[in-house]
Amino acid sequence: MKSLLNLKTAVAANRITLGLFFFLSGIANYLNFAIKDGFYQTVLTLKLQLLGPFPSGWEGIGPLPELIAIPYAWFLPLAEIVLGALFALNYWVKWTGLLLILMTFSIILAFGIVPAGSLFPNAAESFNKNILFITLIWICIAYEAHAQKMSRRRSRSTEYALTTASNDLQES
Repeated sequence: MKSLLNLKTAVAANRITLGLFFFLSGIANYLNFAIKDGFYQTVLTLKLQLLGPFPSGWEGIGPLPELIAIPYAWFLPLAEIVLGALFALNYWVKWTGLLLILMTFSIILAFGIVPAGSLFPNAAESFNKNILFITLIWICIAYEAHAQKMSRRRSRSTEYALTTASNDLQES
């Protein structure tokens, strides 16, 4: 029970869950790629919301030019699959996490920070969950960086102790 209540386990569970979410999201985007109102059509026709429908009547800007939208539509799901898998499996957490943050930020730009235009529940999405994802990914990156820093300190401390002990033996 004690191992379930430590920071390392919590961050690992968070990292695995987020990685699986992106992995499955990428697969779902490819499965719904070419259907009517599917992922491809959405990327080609969606107007960028930025902050959401503010001011009243704002419909957004765009859609993206095809030169950007077509590669984005094809590569975003692939990036979700690859980066999600790497993140879940604890490979290159810093770099995959940073790329996931950039990718998630692009989604926020598309749908807006407050997609429904209200922070109050009204049977519509009232806050962009992607902001939460960004902060959770950031926590995983920060934890990984801290763990690596502590590991380097421990190895230097061990090397110093061994060197000091060796020097003491030679002097004796």
